[in-house]
Amino acid sequence: MGKALFNKRYVVILFSLIIMVGFLYTLPPQAISAEKVIKWNFSLWGGKRAWSAPLHDWAADMEKKTNGRWQIKLHYGGVLAPPKENYDGIRAGMFEAAGICAAYTPGKNPLHTVSELPFIAPNENKDIIQMMVELWKHPALKKELLKWNAVPLLPSALCQYHLMGNAPVRTVEDLKGKRIRIGGEIAKVLKEFGAVPTLVPAPEVYEAVSRGTIDLVGFPWTYGYGSFKTYEVSKYISLPMSLGTMSCFYIANRDAWNALPDEFKKYHMEWYYRSPEIWHAEFKKADDKWIPIFKKHLEFVDFPKSERDKIVAKAEAVYERWVKRMEKQGLPGRDVLNYYLEKRKNLIGY
Repeated sequence: MGKALFNKRYVVILFSLIIMVGFLYTLPPQAISAEKVIKWNFSLWGGKRAWSAPLHDWAADMEKKTNGRWQIKLHYGGVLAPPKENYDGIRAGMFEAAGICAAYTPGKNPLHTVSELPFIAPNENKDIIQMMVELWKHPALKKELLKWNAVPLLPSALCQYHLMGNAPVRTVEDLKGKRIRIGGEIAKVLKEFGAVPTLVPAPEVYEAVSRGTIDLVGFPWTYGYGSFKTYEVSKYISLPMSLGTMSCFYIANRDAWNALPDEFKKYHMEWYYRSPEIWHAEFKKADDKWIPIFKKHLEFVDFPKSERDKIVAKAEAVYERWVKRMEKQGLPGRDVLNYYLEKRKNLIGY
């Protein structure tokens, strides 16, 4: 009796297992993989700030929409890799996602630097990020990322740089003889108008302005000036100078991205196309905080478009040098520059 009952139970268990296995084989592969928990590590440097703050909401939203099946951990302070090695870490599969600033990875993504040419980026942060969305539609930009086994993850950007300090800039003539904390190609253009570019580490800017060592400071608007309290020792802010910005964005390891279930990718791409609005809203929080404070300390000086056009005309020589550098490397510099200018015109009218 007991033995018969045992055999009967054995048959029932075996039959149940057969049904279960058969059911699993009838499921599409993505349905099986979607049940697994996928964990991503995200390499960042510094601390949480306006540029990275939306990532926390994105990670939380991805985990919520996937019922905890996609978990993303943000690692700050360069603990996974210093910023200059994030491409290398992505290619090696050391982590699944990373932040990138072209200035920190010289030579690794040359075509991406088109968006940080002087005086080329739109004034509004939302439009700067939308231009990143457009750039990543260009096959040459995608190909450049693929060299590092990377794909676009989230478009982003830093804000435009303007000029704050103890000298008002109403015309290009006002730049003559002014000692300006600015570097790179922007510095070369301003030098054409008699400016004296000076490299000063950001933490030392406050004292340099206070002592009169420098006259004007180029920082991202508005949080850069707020973070380093430049407004406390300044009298003027000239707007919109729109000197330029840094090419900063987020990438993912291609294999990790391809391994995601389609539904996960769908949830992510909803965020991807809303990125310009999301990051713009985050930077606006800084504007809402700092602009009222600035207005108590500073005179807001209008820098007319007609004057800025004079600077842009000088900057075109920098664009040509950039094209030659790209083409010397066998890269489609002319095509990418023309593409950028065309998309910018479609977006903002010029």
